Parts: sequence; structure tokens; C-alpha cells
Amino acid sequence: MSRTIGEKIPARLHVLLAQKSTQALIIRRGPSKRVASIGWDRKSDTFSIGQWLKGKIYPYRSDISPDGAYWIYFAKSVKNQIWTAVAKPPYLKALDFYTKECSWNGGGLFSSTRSYWLNDGGTLHKSERLNSGLTILSQWNSEPNWQGECPHVYFYRLARDGWTRHESEQVGKHNYITRFYKNVNKHGQLWKLFHSGLYHHIGKGCYFESHALYIFNSKNKIELPNMEWADIDKNRIVWAENGMIKSGDLSKEGLVNQKILFDTNPLVFTELIAPY
Repeated sequence: MSRTIGEKIPARLHVLLAQKSTQALIIRRGPSKRVASIGWDRKSDTFSIGQWLKGKIYPYRSDISPDGAYWIYFAKSVKNQIWTAVAKPPYLKALDFYTKECSWNGGGLFSSTRSYWLNDGGTLHKSERLNSGLTILSQWNSEPNWQGECPHVYFYRLARDGWTRHESEQVGKHNYITRFYKNVNKHGQLWKLFHSGLYHHIGKGCYFESHALYIFNSKNKIELPNMEWADIDKNRIVWAENGMIKSGDLSKEGLVNQKILFDTNPLVFTELIAPY
């Protein structure tokens, strides 16, 4: 959905779901040069504010360990410092810290609870601090060779976490949409549409997502363009929309029992020291 110039833009959200625990990490951006990390316990749907950064975190090059004990993120400060870090959710304080001279590539993925891969891609990190005790892998153990930059990391993460890639479609001269899907239940699928290209709407970058539901019996496709992130959490769909985390269930009619779990929009930049 496009927005008019001057319209207030809600906080932008992306979520990392731990695959073997109920933990999650929310990356909240807004205003444009402020970003916060927020913990989410999906068992109780409780949320804990981590730390703020004056700068940017690249969500599609970030990840959380399967047990939720660590996360890896790629960041750029307002002072143009660039780094990849491994930290304890929901905080930003680095256990492992790698500096870079540019924002090409960066970030990484967890291959297990005790190991992760760094996305170097020819622009190598410089190790400044290694305190996590985790194993660092030199390459990602997967066959597809995706596009560079954000898709290179994010598409690996989606495939690892159970998403099936269906197709890529060129839209216009410089834009592409890549579709992934997951079965929700007997009623239908959740579609994730990853947009990449030179043209983008106000409030969105050159990479962003939209979503849709596909209902098996009716073969009906329900567009959900305001979902900027979505996934399946056990028997429910969870998503980010207009700065809020929401949940709902899929029936043969579509999305039902919708609830707001947490509204991040009122949050403001606050200094906080990590407790480790």
C-alpha cells in the first residue's frame, strides 16, 4: 500500500522466530534512524524491550538461534560504523563482534544452536571480539545460489525454516517478486511475496514483503498487502502490520479470531544497559 507524502508512517517490524523454542526477536525501526530489539515469548505472548540503536539493522541478514539463546544481526550506525554481531536476545550488546568497511553482504545465519555462518561474500569481516563460544562456519551448507545481498541470506533462512519457493516474476523493468508458501492447516496456505528492485513505496526499502492466503476448497486467493512480515506459529498465523504484532486463525472463509498482541508504535528511544 502506497502512502502520501507527509503521512505518519507506523513503526516497521520484522520478526525472527526461534524454530525449537517459543522465543522470538522483533526488529523495530522508526523513526528511520532509530531501531529497537524486542523479545517475544510466544508461549505467553509477553514482550520485553531490549536496546535501541541510532542507525539501522538489516532484518533480512539477521537470524536467531533455534533455541532462542542467541541472535546475529548486521548493523550500520548513524556515524557510518558497520558491523555484524552475535548477542543475547533481546539485547544488542555484542558477544562476537565483526567490523566491516562497507555495507555489502554482512550478517549471517545459524546452522544449529551452537554454530553460525558469516555472510562475507568477498567483503570480509574483521574479528574484534569472540566471546560467545559458538562455532563459526566458513560457508553455508546449502545448494541453491540465491541473489546477492539480502535475498542471499533471507532465502536461505526461509528454506531452512520450512518455506517452499514457488517462482520469481519480473514486475516492470527493474522489480521482481519471489513467492514462497507454507501450509497453515487443512484449509489453506500462507504466501510470502518478497519484492526486490529499484522502485519502492514510501516507507519501504528496495526489499519488502507482502502476503496472501490461498484457500484450498474455494481456490480463493485473499490479498493481505498490509502484512509486512508473517509466519506460522504452531496452529496460528502471526504477523506484523502497521507497527503491531497480531495473531489469527485460518478457516475455510479466511482469517478469523484476529488479535493485537503488542503495539510497538508508542515506544521511544531509551538508553538501556544489557544485563550481561
